Amino acid sequence: MAIQIIDNFLEEQEFNKLNNIIMGDSFPWYYNDFMTKWPDNKFYFTHTFYREPGIQSNWFDIWLPTIQKLKCKSIMRIKANNYTWMGSKEKNDLHTDYPFKHKGCLLYINDNNGATYFKEKTVVPKANRAVLFDPSIPHSSSLCDDQKRRVTVNFNYF
Repeated sequence: MAIQIIDNFLEEQEFNKLNNIIMGDSFPWYYNDFMTKWPDNKFYFTHTFYREPGIQSNWFDIWLPTIQKLKCKSIMRIKANNYTWMGSKEKNDLHTDYPFKHKGCLLYINDNNGATYFKEKTVVPKANRAVLFDPSIPHSSSLCDDQKRRVTVNFNYF
């Protein structure tokens, strides 16, 4: 599966609704003590909307139109990531989401300079930009230094 970048992935009204929820002050974020390995002296916040086997947050339904758009047959995980400003733009460690081939969508919620790195491509976050790829290939996120936070939502599915 090649890496595909799609700007304006969701309809503007749908994206604005999601953005207002996720970037709002009443959306629940959960502290994680490390990003890709322990210890790495970095932390971030996440919200797991869904994770096999059947763990589902009360916010899951906001993604139903996106799940339909992606034509998901089976979902493994939907997770939002909130990387807060830490004073420098820094690349995180390479990782894979799962060790087997599957489909993935990385949806950027806000503009920032915390790129996502693949072997053959670097993608700069732009609000409502989606990256479709196989998350079993090594990739890495990075911290941004031009915004207070870098927010993404990851979909792992078949």
